[in-house]
Amino acid sequence: MSRLQQGLKTRQTHFALALKVALLGGVVAFSSAVFAEGLLKEGITPATDASQIPASAKLRTDTVVAGISEPQGIFNPYFFVNGWDENVTNVIFSRLIDWDSQGKLVPGLAESWTVSPDNKVYTIKLRPGLTFSDGSPLTAEDVAFTLTVLLDPKYDGDTDITLANIAGGTDYKAGKADSVSGLKVIDPLTLQVTTTQPGATTLAKIGGPVLSKAWYGKGYQRGNLDYLRSLHGKPLGNGPYVYDKYIPGQEIRFHANSHFYRGTPPTPRFIYRVTNPSTNFQLFQTGETDYDAFTSRPDDIEQLKMLGFANINLYGSSDYSQVEFNVHRPALQDKRVRQALIYRPG
Repeated sequence: MSRLQQGLKTRQTHFALALKVALLGGVVAFSSAVFAEGLLKEGITPATDASQIPASAKLRTDTVVAGISEPQGIFNPYFFVNGWDENVTNVIFSRLIDWDSQGKLVPGLAESWTVSPDNKVYTIKLRPGLTFSDGSPLTAEDVAFTLTVLLDPKYDGDTDITLANIAGGTDYKAGKADSVSGLKVIDPLTLQVTTTQPGATTLAKIGGPVLSKAWYGKGYQRGNLDYLRSLHGKPLGNGPYVYDKYIPGQEIRFHANSHFYRGTPPTPRFIYRVTNPSTNFQLFQTGETDYDAFTSRPDDIEQLKMLGFANINLYGSSDYSQVEFNVHRPALQDKRVRQALIYRPG
């Protein structure tokens, strides 16, 4: 998980709120063990002296700058390979079905949905008047196209849509069908998704970000995603902000999406500034960034508090690590080899 994800996991609802904050804000994430040992307490520590806000930040009235580790430049919600690119795509794209703060599924681009009595057929209704950031209409055809891409045999991203068990999905993936039988566009605002069996996570799986068929699907044929991949650096979405430019090693620039279905964001411009653990505190202190994540020692919290202008959200990190082995390699089929690679003396 990325450093920024630890402290600033940018869901669109969370992000929109962050953009309305007038004072600077910092986020500090720690191992949960720190809290269990009683060294720190989770919660928000508000700024104590807004007059200490750096002059450079006060003058920046139409732009919010957030720190981020350097992304790879794969700005597609279904193809990114690290959390920093995901942070960027969360600004550009909206989900079909979202989550609220309690983890409950709630309407996003979809206005509503119904599920058949046998829990196998999902009928999704889009909000009327949806568009992508270029003003082109967003319809059920775009949703069907997105799900079809995820079932393409050449798709190699991290979203495993096969877990949704869409009817005809395995046949399409295997080249036995020219289309996915379980995807049916009823009208421009209605998509019917038929599955082969009920699934507790089906709605979440099919309710992800929506790709523009007109933009990403030009000349699309099953088994050929080359054109779509060529657009990783030219994303077209439907989220709160529109991608402008990526300057590697420096920043990613955005402007407010006037076509955003929840209304144009109040802050005209947004910038992700590339920072790292050796620079992020200084940039925050001088007002060059408005928002950043800090994974640090408890002692460093005092530095943030002494600034006076920092709103600090302190909470335990839920990070985890794992090691995966490719057991198709003969050497790794031996349990003793796997143990030797991951075990170490206490």
